[in-house]
Amino acid sequence: MDKKKTQLTGILIVSMLTCASLVAVITLSPLDKGTYTYKLNTFQSYDELLSFLQKRYENGANQGRFTSGGYNIAIEKSAQAPTADATTLGGETTLPSYSTTNVQVAGVDEPDIVKTDGTYLYVVANQTVYIIKAYPVTEATILSKITITNVTISNIFIRGDRLVVFGDTGGFYAYPLLEGDVKTDMIRPGILWGGVSQTVINVYDLSNRADPTLVKEIRIDGGYFDARLIDEYVYVVSAEYTSDIYYTLDEKNYTLNVPQICVDNVSQNISTDDMYYVDVPELSDSMTHVISLNLDTNDIVEKSFMLGSSQTMYVSKDNIFLASAHYPYYPMLYKTNSASTSDKETTILHKISIHTGNVTYIAQGEVPGHILNQFSMDEHNGFFRIATTSGNNWEEGSQTSNNIYILDETLNQVSKVENIAPGESIYAARFLGDRAYLVTFVQVDPLFTVDLSDPYNPRILGELKIPGYSEYIHPYDETHIIGIGKEVDPSIDANKVHTPGAIYYTAILGLKLALFDVSDIENPIEEYKIVIGDRGTDSPALYDHKAFLFDREKELLIIPVSLYEISQEIKDRYAASNGTEELSGEFTFQGAYVYRLSLENGFEYKGRITHQTVEEIQQQTNDYYWYWGSSSTDITRTLFIGDVIYTISDSMVKMNNLEDLSDIASIDLI
Repeated sequence: MDKKKTQLTGILIVSMLTCASLVAVITLSPLDKGTYTYKLNTFQSYDELLSFLQKRYENGANQGRFTSGGYNIAIEKSAQAPTADATTLGGETTLPSYSTTNVQVAGVDEPDIVKTDGTYLYVVANQTVYIIKAYPVTEATILSKITITNVTISNIFIRGDRLVVFGDTGGFYAYPLLEGDVKTDMIRPGILWGGVSQTVINVYDLSNRADPTLVKEIRIDGGYFDARLIDEYVYVVSAEYTSDIYYTLDEKNYTLNVPQICVDNVSQNISTDDMYYVDVPELSDSMTHVISLNLDTNDIVEKSFMLGSSQTMYVSKDNIFLASAHYPYYPMLYKTNSASTSDKETTILHKISIHTGNVTYIAQGEVPGHILNQFSMDEHNGFFRIATTSGNNWEEGSQTSNNIYILDETLNQVSKVENIAPGESIYAARFLGDRAYLVTFVQVDPLFTVDLSDPYNPRILGELKIPGYSEYIHPYDETHIIGIGKEVDPSIDANKVHTPGAIYYTAILGLKLALFDVSDIENPIEEYKIVIGDRGTDSPALYDHKAFLFDREKELLIIPVSLYEISQEIKDRYAASNGTEELSGEFTFQGAYVYRLSLENGFEYKGRITHQTVEEIQQQTNDYYWYWGSSSTDITRTLFIGDVIYTISDSMVKMNNLEDLSDIASIDLI
């Protein structure tokens, strides 16, 4: 029977473990302690896979199911082919400089909703990929649009004349189950089942950008997780819960849904020779699929690994590292007698080699605590470095602490620095060569500088305590770093502090940009800082590094900002009431803030660009939901080509002069 698919959209949220809330993605991980070989195995047959999953079923509850249908591709074409790409000087073609996606590792491209090759823009908006002639700006126009029916488009890659589009499928259907010894075609009435999301990978030939042609279509079971582009190889990771493979009501009512891959409309079961599992004390609650696609030859390599739920991915030029947080609360939450291998939270790591398109499982490791994001991990000179936060501040007798662990090529720990800033948590981390930078926070912003030149002897060399905190750290050069976060005044509402050492939320003020001099690693200095807006001011660059645009040569820094401001009248009332009046700002602007940044003058405000009219801003100000929501006119990405700034929202692409920010043109997307 052909399988139909759906989009899996579940998130497991666990809260109120004690007097305070804990919200986390919980990996259903602990099994009974015992002897484990950590040997990589493959399944000899689908019956062996079924037996493996049946044993796992005994250790945890099953989740719901979803389903999906097929999809069609529609391409809207322009009337004529694009004009020449480049200008001609002395018989040679030249292209202007242009910005690229802000990535963590040089040479490892990350997918995004906007890409450019210096001549064209490729924009994901309104579930459509727009191909736009962008340079020269006088010829800016939409050349074509790509939509994929029943597929939620996530992001894209561009490499030469190849466009790669990633997404997930959706739909609904019923699964066959066993009723006693009789297989039925429909599930029991009244029982809600879900199904398997599929990751969609579409590759288009852009030789004629007004007429893109689909040249490779890949679908694989599991929701799209992430991807990377290294030279000509695209590496894609998808994951599906094992409960979507082994469907069961009870021991007698089940069916095995073997994971499938579909290439150019030809479906086949993933061979058991390509399914791997590791004998570790970890509940295999998800199947992680890793695909390697050569964009030059269209060759595909696929391997599947039975792992715990991966939540964060870091990729170097040679390896994929998948990380998942494991908490010691499994027996409490699921009322089992299973014992964890640790009575404290840990991060499980899986290392997968991706050298020249080959996909090979290398090792599994474990470190105490949980990580913040992908920037908490790094590989350098064969060593893996990871920064974690352990413990909590709400449980009696416990407090947070922060750590750096260094692991070798087989993910065995070789050194560590623990108990950094007790009572605080990591808000930002960045590994840059032989150095690491950590920002922790509870009242002030301690910036720690860490020497990693000797991986067997890491040392904290410097600490800078200043008001506020950074949530993203970006290198300016070898001796300076940029931080973006929030300004804090711990004196505000200090009498309302609930947790010892913490601050009340009203102490968090506007958006903060800072430039740190770390040339003397033992004595870091905050050289410059600016604060944008008041409490509530936010930027996607705080949690999405791809929204952060910096070019040192052009001395250019641009970030999208949602601006909230507190009027002087409100501030005066607040002061007169001795803090009893509410002190909150109102939305006044959304758009891109543009700065000139240099070591000589710091942050110089050049101006700002918006896609919103005055009427729209006023409407958003009057609507309470705006504080929690977003608008189609929100600028989410910025880039430059030559001397033109391009700002992108779901509603338009706008072009402004880089020098004076004057309007040039705009293209409507809706």
